[in-house]
Amino acid sequence: MTLAHQIVVVCYRKTGNHLFGGILRDLARTLHLGYRPLYGLVPAIPPDPDMVMLGHGLLGIAPARPFRGVRIVRDPRDIWVSGYLYHLRCKEPWCLSTDFSPQPPIDHPRVPGPFVHRRERYKRDYLARLNGRSYQENLRTLDRAAGLAFELAGHTGCTLEDIANWRFHDPRVLDVRIEQVSADFDGSMARIFAHLGFTGEDLAEAVEIAEAHDVARMTNAAIARNPHIQGRELSKWRGFLTPAQLTGFEARYGGLIRALGYPLSTDTA
Repeated sequence: MTLAHQIVVVCYRKTGNHLFGGILRDLARTLHLGYRPLYGLVPAIPPDPDMVMLGHGLLGIAPARPFRGVRIVRDPRDIWVSGYLYHLRCKEPWCLSTDFSPQPPIDHPRVPGPFVHRRERYKRDYLARLNGRSYQENLRTLDRAAGLAFELAGHTGCTLEDIANWRFHDPRVLDVRIEQVSADFDGSMARIFAHLGFTGEDLAEAVEIAEAHDVARMTNAAIARNPHIQGRELSKWRGFLTPAQLTGFEARYGGLIRALGYPLSTDTA
């Protein structure tokens, strides 16, 4: 397959970067396309790959090449809950790091990848807040309420800030809610790939390739082996957050929730 433009897929932590990274890798292998995942702040997208994924949604300037893109977003309440649950059990080096040295430059894995471009003072404050324990150990020693607060003040808060600060609003970039993908996987993938410029047999093949990554098609054993999947039910915030937690979160992030196309819990039908 030959593309006349570059494909850019923008994700954030817990919005589908593992899902779409797997799909793009399979597309690249099957359709003989170049693919490169990029993490942390990407000052400029390299022009040579056919497809790139921004795993942390951080971009300095618009792509130099003609491009088509999608940005995958998620209900911020579920980003919070999913981040908390994932960081309790993941094996990512930054989450397990016990290197608390404040000596610059403070880089990954002393801090999470999306933090690396931030000021050294921000990163020193992050390390001091760990209080001599890894990020994961902090979560595990706290009860759920305190752990959720710790997560929101840490990784999730950073992710939500980055989502809110996205500035490349362009008709070439289609916003897609991950909940839509979960509810209608094949239809959503067809819409995404059509927007990205796939047509005819290439479009049908791309949708077929993506099927292997559909949670609804996976066995229970496959789901259990995947640390990025926390069950078949995508949205958990309604049964997980207390009324007080939900009220506080929506008071702080209600504008972002609505901007991404989600109603608040207090909105009437």
